[in-house]
Amino acid sequence: MGAREARGAGHKAVCVIALGFLVFLLFAGSGVVLATQIEVEGELPGEVEEKQVMSLVLTISNIPAAADLISFDTDLVRYGERPIYNFTGLELQSNNSSIVLPVEDNREKIVVRLNGRVPVIREVKQCDELTLIKYDPKLTGYAYYRVRLTDEDGNPLGESDTRTFTIVATGIEEFRGKMTLVDDSFFSVYLQDMFDKGLVTEANEIADHVIEEEEKEKEREEESSFSWGYVLGGIALLAVGFILGVRFGGSGEEEEE
Repeated sequence: MGAREARGAGHKAVCVIALGFLVFLLFAGSGVVLATQIEVEGELPGEVEEKQVMSLVLTISNIPAAADLISFDTDLVRYGERPIYNFTGLELQSNNSSIVLPVEDNREKIVVRLNGRVPVIREVKQCDELTLIKYDPKLTGYAYYRVRLTDEDGNPLGESDTRTFTIVATGIEEFRGKMTLVDDSFFSVYLQDMFDKGLVTEANEIADHVIEEEEKEKEREEESSFSWGYVLGGIALLAVGFILGVRFGGSGEEEEE
């Protein structure tokens, strides 16, 4: 029994040590990945307009030893003659929206400048004398940058770091404001359908006309109710005067008798 107990205790000790080693590796690996830092220089507003020019500098430091590749991705598009990516100290530039670089051993940090402008979400087509303007339904979820570290097999080391923005389409916002002023449900649906199909100019012109006519109708109703109020008030006063006159006249005749 003593030998069996000794072997059992030894087996348990080996299992505990192995489990502890695995836990150590897990936390150590997680700690290294989480230690990666990405500093951003430049203003990155949450809402931007089409064609707005942006410029930022990313500094990636504390890169884990397990990282073999680093990938960059952006939804900004090239503007002017400046490249989208310009890596400091690497003599590397790129105009592609995505780029993957090998991580050199003992590299302390990677510095890259991103230049670009916000993409255009409008598509304008000319069909004879008719101009069609279609808006991309996607307004949110665009990225200033996405940075991801992976091993040589492409397995991600932690979550990617991303900064996103929303494109504010002035034409869409203005039309939505007009739709809140249209009371007629038929015109509201009809005009929205025209706008979605690309007849933006025509939908806005008709919306302006509908809003103007509805405002005039409201003014006429207010004036009409105001005038009828005076008429009804006058009739009421005449009725009261007539009733009082009859009563006072009747009482006067009774006194004379």
